[in-house]
Amino acid sequence: MADILFLEPFSGLSGDMLNGLLLDLGADFQEVQTELTKLHLPEFTVSFQRNSHSSIYGGNFEVHLTNHVHKDQGLSHHYEHEHHHNHKHEHHHEIRNLAAINDILDQSDLSADVKEHSKNVFFDIAQAEARVHHVSLDEIHFHEVGATDSIVDVVAFFIAFEKLGIKRVYTTAVTDGTGFIQVAHGNMPVPVPAVMQLRQNTNLIYRQDSEIHTELVTPTGLAILKELKPITSIPEHLQVEKIGYGFGKRQTGKLNALRGSLATLKHSHEEINTTQDQIAKLEVNLDDQSPEELGYIFDLLLEAGALDVFWTNIIMKKNRPAVLLTVLCQTQEQAKFRQLLWEHPTTLGVRSQVMTRPKATRHFEKITTPFGEITVKVGMLGSQVKRSLEYDDCARIARKYQLPIHNVYQKLQPYLQGELK
Repeated sequence: MADILFLEPFSGLSGDMLNGLLLDLGADFQEVQTELTKLHLPEFTVSFQRNSHSSIYGGNFEVHLTNHVHKDQGLSHHYEHEHHHNHKHEHHHEIRNLAAINDILDQSDLSADVKEHSKNVFFDIAQAEARVHHVSLDEIHFHEVGATDSIVDVVAFFIAFEKLGIKRVYTTAVTDGTGFIQVAHGNMPVPVPAVMQLRQNTNLIYRQDSEIHTELVTPTGLAILKELKPITSIPEHLQVEKIGYGFGKRQTGKLNALRGSLATLKHSHEEINTTQDQIAKLEVNLDDQSPEELGYIFDLLLEAGALDVFWTNIIMKKNRPAVLLTVLCQTQEQAKFRQLLWEHPTTLGVRSQVMTRPKATRHFEKITTPFGEITVKVGMLGSQVKRSLEYDDCARIARKYQLPIHNVYQKLQPYLQGELK
């Protein structure tokens, strides 16, 4: 089952693009609609269509407001303050502050994960706006971001994300445009101030397209991406299973779409013909990182191509319980993993050493079983031969036939040993 989302924001990010993408990748629109009714907000409907832009088919997601509230396509988010905006305005924008948005989410019947992710996104945007305007969070009032359309954009995305069963997210560089755009406060440079604030303290990679003279990245889109905690180092063994597109509404002169893929990680089936090589071992001691953060770092290192990653419980000075993080990697990749260990854990130092590794030669064979053809790993060291079933094949069979995975291993053992053919 594909549980990885690989994003390519070559034309920016917005709420409608992210929703259009997940729906194009297979999220059930009817399910999303049903879940959205749990917000208990009567003044909206949503639509989804697959159509063609530049001969490429993708998803168009839209929120339609039934009380004639004007939607500004989520392209700018305006701080409401007596010096900046008049409360009497032509389109009757709905104004909500952060507390009001949290109340709507808390009182909804949505899942706990959808509520938490959505609240985190609005808090991140509110914090960015507060910093831009040098006011407290309590003084921030939103129009587009706080109005129904933006609440629906954010919540719909996390509903679809949950329904697709996505566990990890990777992303390439986030592209924005250049120039200036007109917002409530006048002419603003691209990226707009709120987006610049949201870019702080992230590991995301950004670039600007000098040929596009408008905004491509909205605060809502960027805040959603940040909440996903995406990994920017792309794993070597990513197997793409489905590709989709989510379309934006602006005419930029180029394909205005967010491309994404659903994928899985496959172990390398590389044959090994040498009996000895050298590898690097990197270690750090950690006593001030949460279990959630440790798990994230563990996955990140493996997905970046580490040969192995493991924790060891240790006691540090002052009798502090801690973990020893050990990373094994190819010697030529020491610099890459040293940098990752500097960026992600809280450590202030990395120990490293190069060591010799005797190893068995390795090749792969296919055997035929009642469950179909499966892969067997064959290791040879001198006269010793070891044969083992590939976990990915056993896991696939267990899911397909709804069997406990240990039963799958038991049923396949006679075929592995050549007793049955």
